[in-house]
Amino acid sequence: MKKLLLSLLVSTLLLSCSKDDNDDNSLSNSPTASASYDSKNYGIYKGVFVGSTGTVTINLKNNGTTLSATLVIDGVSYVYTSTDVVTEGANTDITFNHNNDYFDFSVNANGTSPTIYNVHISGHPNATISVGKEESDVQVYCYVGTFTEGGTIGGTWNLIIYGNKVTGVVLPKDGQVLPFIVGTITNNIITAEVPGEATITGTVSGNSVSGNWVNTEHETGTWTSTRKL
Repeated sequence: MKKLLLSLLVSTLLLSCSKDDNDDNSLSNSPTASASYDSKNYGIYKGVFVGSTGTVTINLKNNGTTLSATLVIDGVSYVYTSTDVVTEGANTDITFNHNNDYFDFSVNANGTSPTIYNVHISGHPNATISVGKEESDVQVYCYVGTFTEGGTIGGTWNLIIYGNKVTGVVLPKDGQVLPFIVGTITNNIITAEVPGEATITGTVSGNSVSGNWVNTEHETGTWTSTRKL
């Protein structure tokens, strides 16, 4: 009986570890964006950060009042705020601050073309953020990871998926600034590119996404990212 109980316990632990390695039950699968702002500047914006690695969530008065941004960089959360005036249904260009760090955020009156620029975060040179607008029926999923080059880790590979769109940022170890990833996803299959630099293919499986890349010099490698937001 003791051997049977021990066997059951070990099996349970192995199953639990396997599940934890491939799934994160703390991640929400429901959009938090208000339907009232699906076609306006107000709402929720989510994205990924490189220059280290992490995610960003911007709450642009999704509840009518809150104006804040949360960056999670290397597992540590930082809350940014803004004192700029924001008007519903108007073009928006504001600055978020946290101590001496800051970044600018702009978005059109109808919620299109959200952009984060002029990023200054201490200890994170070449920091870049790619962001997308979440809607009440279209969640933004954020993944962080790495890519290989010549069989070794070549740098950071972070991307976001929302609807049929794929975008994100790649930062090689040498700090080379590359264009944003641009692509689409159909039936969990990703087809994308780093414009002028590389073509990308990939597959989504649960909270993981991985694939291959080939650059304009016909060099190849792999990439893998895990959902964090």
